Amino acid sequence: MAVSCKKTASQDIDAQNEVEALLKQGENHALSNKFRTKYLDSAYTILSDYKNDSVTRLYYRRAAVAYFGLSKYNASLKTGKTIYSLGKKAGDTVSMAKGLYFSALSHYQKNNNDTAFAYYQAAEKLYEKLDDKITLGEIILYKAYIYYHMGEFVYCESEGTKALKLFDDNYPFEKYDCNNLIALALDGQDNGAEAIKYYERALEQIDNLGKVGYTEVFRNTSKALCYNNMGLVYRKSGQYDKAIQMFNDALRYLRSKDEDPLLYAKILNNLAYVNFKAGNNKNLPMLFFNALAIRDSLNNLEGVVNSTYNLGEYYLGQKDTVKAVTYVTRAYQKAKQIKSHYDIRNSLKLLSDIDKKRSVYYADRYVTVTDSLAEITLKNREKFARVAYETDRLQDENLELTRKNTYIIGAALVVVLFGVAIFIIFYLNSRNKELVLLQEQQKANEEIYQLMFEQQGNIDSARAEEKNRIAMELHDGILNNIYAVRLNLEFSNRKTDDETIVLRKGYIKELQQVEGEIRAVSHNLSRNTIFNQNTDFAGVLSYLVTSQKNNFDTRFKPYLDKDINWNAAPGTLKINLYRIIQEALQNINKYSQADNATVEIIQEGNVLILTITDDGVGFDASVASSGIGMKNLRQRSVTIGATINVVSVPDEGTTITLKVPVDF
Repeated sequence: MAVSCKKTASQDIDAQNEVEALLKQGENHALSNKFRTKYLDSAYTILSDYKNDSVTRLYYRRAAVAYFGLSKYNASLKTGKTIYSLGKKAGDTVSMAKGLYFSALSHYQKNNNDTAFAYYQAAEKLYEKLDDKITLGEIILYKAYIYYHMGEFVYCESEGTKALKLFDDNYPFEKYDCNNLIALALDGQDNGAEAIKYYERALEQIDNLGKVGYTEVFRNTSKALCYNNMGLVYRKSGQYDKAIQMFNDALRYLRSKDEDPLLYAKILNNLAYVNFKAGNNKNLPMLFFNALAIRDSLNNLEGVVNSTYNLGEYYLGQKDTVKAVTYVTRAYQKAKQIKSHYDIRNSLKLLSDIDKKRSVYYADRYVTVTDSLAEITLKNREKFARVAYETDRLQDENLELTRKNTYIIGAALVVVLFGVAIFIIFYLNSRNKELVLLQEQQKANEEIYQLMFEQQGNIDSARAEEKNRIAMELHDGILNNIYAVRLNLEFSNRKTDDETIVLRKGYIKELQQVEGEIRAVSHNLSRNTIFNQNTDFAGVLSYLVTSQKNNFDTRFKPYLDKDINWNAAPGTLKINLYRIIQEALQNINKYSQADNATVEIIQEGNVLILTITDDGVGFDASVASSGIGMKNLRQRSVTIGATINVVSVPDEGTTITLKVPVDF
């Protein structure tokens, strides 16, 4: 008889105690990170010799959480995959789901947003089957954060709303998080009034956090952040007095810069900037310099770039062009250092306006960066759409496989029944044999019936096992880095000792650094300074068309009505017209194979008519209408109250016609 050399954690008490002791040391915050990691590595090595039982899988889950808390994301990812694999072999759906969840968290912390999204998709399907609404809500919320960071504010709002519906009143922090994220998404869509409503709902949830163990300092910090965000909404809409009030309220709740120096510096900088925009230069530029000093002392490079750029704007407003160029150039150099495309683009735009000696160079770099960001946005959008499509496709394939296996099992049952029928006929024909033969036959019949029952049991067992296997293959693996950090934060927030506060600040600082790195790209997607009133919009459109290049040597020609008063056109109209033309030109470059392409804008009375035409290969409009590009064109058309018509004939080209009612 074969004997396994693997240990069983639930049976080997000494080994189990050893692993328990190692894990406790790995979870001990009083030890250095180096020693904690060594203890966890030892526990992981010992567990690899254990059999796959529930205790072993529980130990692996503890190790994954501890690794994540130490920011050892490669180790937590490896452990998450192990948990999923063991859970799959054992038919343990809970372990499979947690393994996917840990993997998603780790990928998210490693800035692998597309991979994290795929793991979240798989975990979401599994938790739906487990009917675990709370964890399901957390996963959907984290998906919403990914959408926010890539600038997909509509999808972010939709996912955030779905998550909010899954949390009841016993989860005030999760409801606060959902309301805050939905407000950010609405602000990204320039819907400031609705954003304020959701920020107010988030503030209501903060008052309930004390009931579930959150400290007063944490609650006040959360309120300060919320008021800061509301101030940004009011500043964006030009309501500077309300914005100043919000920023002052934020500072009042923060009480001391030592509680959260990064947030304090951010609020201070925002207060200085809104005072500058309101024409109130009292205490300026000292407030800017105070915020910059704090950010510089904390090595908060993103904040340093922001404060330095704002100082450049301030000195430009004071007609001190030399200082303005100095500070904006400094912001540009630091933005390149941290690869903040949003700040790079803003700095280049301002430098092209104020640095007359290098204006052409900065303008050229600005166009290059803008085009690069547009390409990145398109690639991200296509990538996430592909992830969602592949997940659904795999689910459909597995359902089809389940149906085929059902047919196979049915056929097997028919064969068994046919065999039973043959046996019965044989039995009836043998009834006239001698008594001894009859007795032997009866004994044989009993054995055959027993075999049949066993066979039927085996078939049922195989069917159940096959269904479990197929269900497990529906999910690919996803984890979420934020889950473990949140666990650590929630645990530490229930304590108020100095050591725990220091640890909590470390976790929060780490999250803020990651948030800053990702948000840098997403924020630039929602800023459109090129469309201000002083810009030659007709020139911008003309350059956009004539600068197109592709592998088909297409000739691009713009025809723009010179009598259109673009200065009277609202910014929203110009932004969306620009993006619609940009999207159409990108499609021509990628797919049309056209010799000629034209962009024509004319005004007939109170209607602007945009016509984009190419003589390329065309496409099937009924198929392409479900693509992300076409959806974006239609969504932008609705935003400006326009009607859009797309006519495309294979081998004859494509014509897009947009009619916009205007009042200028």
